[in-house]
Amino acid sequence: MRTRPTRPPLAAEPLEPRDVPALTVQFDFRYDATGFFNDPARRAVLQQAANDLTARISTPLAAVVPGGDNGWVLNTFDPFTGQSTAADGPALGANTLVVFVAGRQLPGATVAESSPGSYTAVGSGAWRSLLRNRGPAGATAWGGAISFDDSVNWYFGADAAGLPGNRSDFYSVAAHELGHVFGIGASRTWFAQVGDGAFVGPTAEAVYGGPVPVEADGSHWLDGLTVGGQPVALDPIITRGARVPFSVLDYAALVDLGWSVGDTPAPDPIATTQPNPEPWSGTWTSLSTVGGLVVLSGAEPGTARVFTTDPGGFLTPVGPAITPFLGGGGSVRAVAADFNGDGTPDLAFGTGPGATAAVRVLNGRTGTDMVGVTAVLGGFGGGTYLAAGDADGDGRAELAVSADAGGGTRVTLLRVAARGLTPAADFLAFDDPDFRGGSRVAMADVDRDGAADVVVGAGIGGGPRVAVYSGRSVAAGRPARQVPDFFALDPNLRSGVFVTAGDLDGDGYADVAYGTGDTGGPRVRVISGRVLTDNPRTDPFTLPALADFFALDPNDRKGLRIAARDVDGDGVAELVAASGAKDQAARVMVISLADAQSPTGPAAGAQDPFGGLTAADGVYVG
Repeated sequence: MRTRPTRPPLAAEPLEPRDVPALTVQFDFRYDATGFFNDPARRAVLQQAANDLTARISTPLAAVVPGGDNGWVLNTFDPFTGQSTAADGPALGANTLVVFVAGRQLPGATVAESSPGSYTAVGSGAWRSLLRNRGPAGATAWGGAISFDDSVNWYFGADAAGLPGNRSDFYSVAAHELGHVFGIGASRTWFAQVGDGAFVGPTAEAVYGGPVPVEADGSHWLDGLTVGGQPVALDPIITRGARVPFSVLDYAALVDLGWSVGDTPAPDPIATTQPNPEPWSGTWTSLSTVGGLVVLSGAEPGTARVFTTDPGGFLTPVGPAITPFLGGGGSVRAVAADFNGDGTPDLAFGTGPGATAAVRVLNGRTGTDMVGVTAVLGGFGGGTYLAAGDADGDGRAELAVSADAGGGTRVTLLRVAARGLTPAADFLAFDDPDFRGGSRVAMADVDRDGAADVVVGAGIGGGPRVAVYSGRSVAAGRPARQVPDFFALDPNLRSGVFVTAGDLDGDGYADVAYGTGDTGGPRVRVISGRVLTDNPRTDPFTLPALADFFALDPNDRKGLRIAARDVDGDGVAELVAASGAKDQAARVMVISLADAQSPTGPAAGAQDPFGGLTAADGVYVG
């Protein structure tokens, strides 16, 4: 952080009084060789800044008690020398972080510098898991380090009443640097949400009203940024004579990094982006009367259609074709789920490549808008993939959105309500912020805990990598993997992978199925959800498959899109597989697990449910 010349003081936001913070920051002064913090008043205002910041953070942190074969080493920088250092990992109480601090002379106009810390660990799998899951993914597990310039003319007052116009407020700088320690402008989760000169975390966008401008290096808000007339703590330059505590935008950034922040108003719904004319003509058929429902798109440009499936697996269109987005053309993706808890499936639609990323949700009973056309993924133009399921167990489905090719592996979980879409989580599914092949999503209850989990497959250009996240953890804004990421098929493939999940064998656990991506053969492999759940530390690639077969033409190299749907109403899902072949007649197949396990493969032939129409972008199943 740098200093700027004196100018009239800015109004200070009142601090929230609270005696005991939700989290405790313990400051460690072992590196303070010059005795900068020997003065108790300096330590007091440093602790005050930490307590005021953490008073609204409610993320639970597990206690850490090393011993025996379990140990850890804290990796950070020495705040006195600025050089990398390591310290023996201590025992930490629950909800406690440690931050090393010291004074030293810093170069130029820099008044302080900081960084979150990392660690290395030895010991049991349970011990490593405890450390890995302590704090939000991608943020600090234990704290970090801060250097303060000991030559600055600091103001160490407990309040701003006596702050002279020519002094730098130590409290404000401490709050700013602690923001970095918590990950703002410093963590991989932060930088995964920075692009084109803006931070696009959904909570921060909701507070600011859109992408939030950042400095060229992406580490701070743009200099001079305000929210509601108030300055922000993570401005790159401190103004002498002003106290600047954490603003609502700074706290929103913490939420987007995975921290739970209490006493913060729910973000406003994401605004709709275009008029919403009725997206169908003719007579709407209430989906409450439709059994074996499947949504197919891709054959008719810009449209999707509901199909019902008879006991023999034959698909028949129901109701009108739906054109959810203005302009028609291109492909759309769709998914059916009960978003309002009335027992009837509703329909969500997402844009395909070439249009600004947007979704729309229709009421399944009436065909009217539940949510109008609404921009998502920061206006990405490469297309979306959708999935839906009840991730928090409240009886209403959430909507998961991921980016198609050209985007990263960002997944956004949205709650659907009459007032619009509200972000629940936004995260990178794979630890590779540079990958731009996109990802595909599915939702179903893999671990039988009563909530839909989130399954993610890598997009085109990536290996067939799959991740499975606990739905409850995602809905709480703290995404946690249920099993290690794995390569579902040959790791040398670069066609990506399409994923789905559903209870195919009737044991109550959603099984995970995946098929080859856009340039692969039509291979499908199914792994038992029960086996995945019972073997959380085993590479799922090595687990036995419930089925491993080729659907459709085994010589086809156009990829395969799949969905698990209970098409016959018996409580057990079937696979609906559709060819990704472009500029050909649509080809779709309904496959039971018994058919998939047959030595000769599925017995039923492929159908053309669109009556000979050319599928310009293959067929998508929702």
